[in-house]
Amino acid sequence: MPTFRRLPRRTDALWLLCLALYILAGAAIAPFHGDESTLMIMGRDYHYLAVEGDLSKLLYDGAWRVNPHEQHLRIVNGAISKYIYGWLQALNGIDPGDLNRNWHWGRGYDWNAGRGALPDGDLLRQARLASALQLALAAAACFQFVKICVNRPTAWLASALFALQPNMLINGRRAMMEGSHILGMMLLLMAAACLIRERRWRHYVLLGFCGGLAIAAKHPNAIICALVYLACAWKPLGQLAGDWRRSSWQLLGLALAGFITILVFLLLNPAWWDDPLAVAAAVVAERQKLLGNQVDLFGGYQSLAQQASGFFEFAFVGARQYFEVAAWNDYPVITAQIAEYESSGLGGLLFYGASGRLGLAIMLLCGYGAYSLARDEGIMREIKILLGIWMAGSALWTLWLTPLPWARYYLPLLPAVILLLSCALIRLVQLLTSLRYASADGVARLD
Repeated sequence: MPTFRRLPRRTDALWLLCLALYILAGAAIAPFHGDESTLMIMGRDYHYLAVEGDLSKLLYDGAWRVNPHEQHLRIVNGAISKYIYGWLQALNGIDPGDLNRNWHWGRGYDWNAGRGALPDGDLLRQARLASALQLALAAAACFQFVKICVNRPTAWLASALFALQPNMLINGRRAMMEGSHILGMMLLLMAAACLIRERRWRHYVLLGFCGGLAIAAKHPNAIICALVYLACAWKPLGQLAGDWRRSSWQLLGLALAGFITILVFLLLNPAWWDDPLAVAAAVVAERQKLLGNQVDLFGGYQSLAQQASGFFEFAFVGARQYFEVAAWNDYPVITAQIAEYESSGLGGLLFYGASGRLGLAIMLLCGYGAYSLARDEGIMREIKILLGIWMAGSALWTLWLTPLPWARYYLPLLPAVILLLSCALIRLVQLLTSLRYASADGVARLD
């Protein structure tokens, strides 16, 4: 698009700065979530590691004899966010004994508040800013990823939709794992796009490093990592019989990246150091148990039709969800926070998620966006393979394996929806512009 070509490159940085300020501005007033209390107490691991230097408190105990609740939280959750929150606690001189208590989901808001489960206000605000900053960096990574894969105008629109998506903002601004989760995923995708554009050794190292960070941020990113590695290996595997020397070096580079991914993940997760295989099995078992308990307590999907309906609601309609437990509808303090948040102008595109018809339109536009990407001769075939494997794999994984109608579980799919929607809208603008110029040229010829 000619307008974007005339804009200097520094306007990209200014654009991303504006989006970052918007994301950060709403962090302090985001409605509270009980998991924020849990993430605050998980920050104790930073104290054990960096302040006390007692590694024994972090190692996995297969007999579950010492602090089983701490160990459960440690192995089923990501590491990045808890280290950040623990670092903030250390900066504020807060010892683990002075932290809030864990949130009890079987009890109400007042009961939890009365027993000291609410985090310290100043610490919570700092932790939210740290999470929102990661979401802002994720928006910048989204911009760069789309710019590398598609073009600059699409990157501008995609980064805006990313930064204004209500569920992305709600969860990314809270002191939870979602800011780290989404940032890790976007950095991984950006690194993969850089590698495909130019297969240099530094890009293999970058891919490996970003993969380790992504999985350490939240374990489900391991699926995204596997999809990305498959896409990066597609061409060298296909050309192994013809150009075996170059393909072998490229596969060796991916093996190096995989080793770095595992190494970075393990460095950030001391609980795995004694017996990685036993911990991996325990993580799978504990996560399955956790999901089963959530389904039993809060109700999950009962059929494929319900899963498809939930997929449509959260991926395309964008139904907003401030809490997953219905009882929170009755807490005046939470409803007041939601009202303040939505009236502030910082809640993103609040009309997004209000209409099933709009969701249907977005789904159709995403289909057109996929068609446009497939037909675009200006996009490398390998980039198309990366986008196709990532999007299709993410969609199938989310559809089949998400057991609950919780918006948080659909966040990893939103960047794919945003990219397809942005491609479709930019393409429609280009078509309308070309039609307008063609019409004007026809009138000129008649004159």
